Amino acid sequence: MSQKTILILVDIAHQESAVELCHYAAALLPDSGGLHLAYVLPYGNFSYVEPYVSADSLKASAKRAHDELGAIRHAVGIEANAHVLRGSIGEQALLLAKTISADLILLNAHRPGTQFHTLGSHAAQIMRHAECSVLVRR
Repeated sequence: MSQKTILILVDIAHQESAVELCHYAAALLPDSGGLHLAYVLPYGNFSYVEPYVSADSLKASAKRAHDELGAIRHAVGIEANAHVLRGSIGEQALLLAKTISADLILLNAHRPGTQFHTLGSHAAQIMRHAECSVLVRR
């Protein structure tokens, strides 16, 4: 598979699976110049929470997310553009994929270790509406 631009969506709360996903992406695209690593902060998606979250908290969350993405890139040894987005995961992922002209969106399955495999709502939304190929890794 020779993709030109791969968007890797990770959850920084699960760094081990994020690192595995990035290794997988690097194997798909040995020339890592086309890798984009993204995490979506949930703030903004839940408007009822927004008034209770300070601007300083939002900045600190974004900085922590950037730091975590940097740690993931370092652990894998890849060059990838890091993106910290804010809002609905599916919507933000689709907007970024369109902006960077992604050829492939790569994400991990929702709880791959469960007995009955289900597709998470974010993955389902991304798969349904993406303008490029989507690969959900178990």
